[in-house]
Amino acid sequence: MSAFPHFRQLFRGLRTAFRQPEVRALAMLAGALIAFATVFYRVWEGWSLLDSLCFSVVTIATVGYGDLAPKTALGKIFTIGYIFAGIGIFVSAATAIAQAVIGTRDGKE
Repeated sequence: MSAFPHFRQLFRGLRTAFRQPEVRALAMLAGALIAFATVFYRVWEGWSLLDSLCFSVVTIATVGYGDLAPKTALGKIFTIGYIFAGIGIFVSAATAIAQAVIGTRDGKE
């Protein structure tokens, strides 16, 4: 069985999802929050851009590898706020995208 039809269906669902203003807004908000956190960690903690981006994504997605951690007091305080704000935004964006993809799969475009 080929995986191609499944990928095509997934991409069709994603395309449909991002046509919805709510999905676009949530995805942009999540992206902006990740970008802001990346810049914060790059500047304040002195991490590389890649480490800052990786930490921002891993933290907002609640994965938490544990390989990086803020060392400064402000970095720790920022991370607490980032987690509380980011989890809700990230989960809302992921849920909206998943609902749109599933709706496309079920023929509810």
